[in-house]
Amino acid sequence: MTQDPNNSLARYLPSTGGVVLWFYVLAFALLPAFLAYKGWVYILGTILFAVGLRPHVEALVNGQKVWFGFRSKKRAIGRDIRVQMTESFTVKLMSWSLVLLTLLGVPVVAYIIQQQGQTFIIQFEERLPVILDALRSVLGIAHDKLPTVFPEVDENGGSGWSGLSALLSDTFGDIAKEFKDSVKTYAKDGIKLVGILLADWVKLVISAIIIGTMLGNWKKEVAMHRDVISRGISDPQLRANALRYGELFQEGISLFMIGYLEVAITLSFIYVIAMVALPLGLGFGTILFMAFVLGFVTAVPKIGGLLSMFLAFFLMCTNIDPGLGWFGYDIVSFGWGWDVVIRTAIMMVIAKLMGFLEAYNFTPDIIGARLGMTKVQIIATILIWAVGAGFFGMIWGVLISLGFQAALRLSQERDAEQASKVGMDVEAAE
Repeated sequence: MTQDPNNSLARYLPSTGGVVLWFYVLAFALLPAFLAYKGWVYILGTILFAVGLRPHVEALVNGQKVWFGFRSKKRAIGRDIRVQMTESFTVKLMSWSLVLLTLLGVPVVAYIIQQQGQTFIIQFEERLPVILDALRSVLGIAHDKLPTVFPEVDENGGSGWSGLSALLSDTFGDIAKEFKDSVKTYAKDGIKLVGILLADWVKLVISAIIIGTMLGNWKKEVAMHRDVISRGISDPQLRANALRYGELFQEGISLFMIGYLEVAITLSFIYVIAMVALPLGLGFGTILFMAFVLGFVTAVPKIGGLLSMFLAFFLMCTNIDPGLGWFGYDIVSFGWGWDVVIRTAIMMVIAKLMGFLEAYNFTPDIIGARLGMTKVQIIATILIWAVGAGFFGMIWGVLISLGFQAALRLSQERDAEQASKVGMDVEAAE
């Protein structure tokens, strides 16, 4: 007696294509997420960056209009420039640019920090006698007010170090020893930090190489991905929706990236205007470098404002030359100490204001407009995840919001297609 195939166990089993799709998801998504989370996040971030970058490659190949200028709600001043390249040249240009940026970026920043540190040390040594005199004066006043707490400083102790050393040893006892121990501890931590930074630097370089490889083999990678999904989903409409959803999600990542770039450039431009207008005593080259770095740092959601304030503090307080003015010309000076405080305070206020503009104005307006999301949706997404799960949680929040945006656009497209189909049927019936 022949068994009815409709009643057999085979009807409840997935197709061979479905098995491939399940293994695909398990091998590259679910199992790595649970068993190798750090490695999975690293490669996922690399792939998503390449996914978001690819539409810009295609735009340059087809001819992309790039707008340069200033745009507000009321007016726009600028012009469009059309840029078009061959695909092979565009891929090579972006790939090598990423590799060189990651490969040389860290050494260049380290060199600038080292040069800034050397400049600070030279300036500090030049002003050491003035600093010691001011310290003696402060300690003398403290001794006059509280003679039992602050012993008298030896004014004839040569450079003044003997009197200060006696004061430290008599008043604070073992502070010097504790300070030495702290220095040793911080030195060990510093070595560990350098090791971590070097490891992250290597990962960034590897990511740049992987992104270049993906961009160069994009058609093959996409064909493999679409073939797995097509084999695993038998229903034509569901398969079409899944593939289209992936395209819309990729477009959302691309729009977010270009939106971040626009926010960063806008902030950099405002930094230039602020630093030119205020008497910070900086050269034009220094202003451009600081504006570029601070603009791109400030544009990072959640932590950008805080990091920009820290960088502004470091870059300004390590310059202890006296004078307030413009482009190397001093207009007024209140003494090098007060000048340093004033310049540092001004730069930190600028960074703080830029952080507010990024968080509550530019990012919601610019990125929200590109993604078709409201200002409240963008702010809520960033704040909810940033406050509740930290910086990396905020990244997941952004990806989830992009997933929502892709689903919304897919639904709108299908509704438009359905409405168009109904309209065509009505016209045919008439």
